[in-house]
Amino acid sequence: MTSEELQEAIDRLIGEANVQTEEAKAAYERDVLQAKHAALSRRIFRSCILEEELAQLREAYEALVLRIQKDLDESIAALQTEEDPVEGGSGGEDAPYEVDYTLPMRERYIIVKNYYLGYEDMEQALADLQQDEVAEAYLGTYYAYLVQLLSMIRV
Repeated sequence: MTSEELQEAIDRLIGEANVQTEEAKAAYERDVLQAKHAALSRRIFRSCILEEELAQLREAYEALVLRIQKDLDESIAALQTEEDPVEGGSGGEDAPYEVDYTLPMRERYIIVKNYYLGYEDMEQALADLQQDEVAEAYLGTYYAYLVQLLSMIRV
């Protein structure tokens, strides 16, 4: 798979996840509206019963969105593993942060992001990141997001 095909597959996965998230949000908003109408008709609109029902709907919605995000991260990681199968720890011995290729891509990103955000000088953090070949290989397409984040922060 070429890098263009990999990026197209990742973009397709992201698009599908966005559609699923929007459908989940629409369903949540519809369920909230129905719960409020039902509470009005039963004359319990200002009760803790409605508040509890709305909280349950919100929790279910948030859990669904988290599952969609997790599935997306795992799918992207699987695609990238097919592209560049690197097993745990190889090549990361020189990194100043934890390098564990068994972690999902989102967790890898968070580890490296937190390391570079720990710098007091964001200019230096960006310069070091741009020299960090381990981070580039370890993060895959997420590397560009981190470079962009540090570029925006340093301004």
